[in-house]
Amino acid sequence: MNAADIKEKAFVEIKKIESTSQLEEARIRYLGRDGLVNQLFAEIPELPREEDRKKAGIYLNEIKLEIEEALAQRDRQLKKLSAKELEKVPFDITAPGIPMTGGLGSIHPLTQLRQFVLDTFSNLGFEEVSAPHIETDDYNFGLLNVLADHPARDLWDTLYLEDGRLLRTHTSNMQVREMKKRLSAQAGKPPIRVMTFDRCFRYENLDPQHSHTFTQFEILYVDHHVSMANLRFLSDYFLKRFFGEKTKTRFRPKYYPFVEPGVGVDALGPNGWIEIAGAGLVHPQVLRNGGIDPNQYSGLAWGFGPDRMLMAKLGIDDIRSFYEGDLRFLKQF
Repeated sequence: MNAADIKEKAFVEIKKIESTSQLEEARIRYLGRDGLVNQLFAEIPELPREEDRKKAGIYLNEIKLEIEEALAQRDRQLKKLSAKELEKVPFDITAPGIPMTGGLGSIHPLTQLRQFVLDTFSNLGFEEVSAPHIETDDYNFGLLNVLADHPARDLWDTLYLEDGRLLRTHTSNMQVREMKKRLSAQAGKPPIRVMTFDRCFRYENLDPQHSHTFTQFEILYVDHHVSMANLRFLSDYFLKRFFGEKTKTRFRPKYYPFVEPGVGVDALGPNGWIEIAGAGLVHPQVLRNGGIDPNQYSGLAWGFGPDRMLMAKLGIDDIRSFYEGDLRFLKQF
């Protein structure tokens, strides 16, 4: 079958099409990868003269465009016919609606926790802030006392970009950024009371306890005479509000490069002590990097992983459940 015959056959067939599914079948038959027009394109290299090959290519492209326009025109005609048929269907605006069988949606458990956490600490004078997800090495590591050759960098499985920036590994990248910003706005004087609840990213294999994308919450408090007593009060205040007034907690020494001293915060659960949060007094060098004199001021940082906090409270055994959108899981909350 030559090109003219294919064109004529396509036009006759397209005019008779009565549905969009038939239209798609015709498109594939004539213009698809193995369609009749492409079969003719495949024969062009066999023509002996370059001039003939050029003319054949131009001619086939014209036919292809004509068939495409015929298909588009028939598609518009079918849609108009469909709209006219719909207009004939009687519609009673006073008829009752169809009841929802699945019930109303619910707020995601992490969103519920986020609101609870922000409400709790805003009542204590903390203001919510945010920091970039795509961050520089300085704000994510260097200015937090984690220099390029610091062994603690091995604790973070960092995702780097080609331009040298990275996906932040923790919410602590807001600390020095907020110190500088607040000092500029407040004539160089604390107090600074900020909090953030946001996503972080690490190069982690997915399993029930780990994810490449997860949330963290963190507070930063800088003022005169901020001490471990302030840290213990804020920690216990939140954990007892979250887990219950009878919750037992403890501090134990733990190393973090950006705090000194650093502590792990544990809560006593039915199966023994579990680590809930990490905290400590802001390292003097981090304060200096933020433009604050550590001889005049001190600070504290305290934070936790909301995903694991909810897992501990609700008995959830797989962190992936928070991000898969499975309604069977989400409807429980």
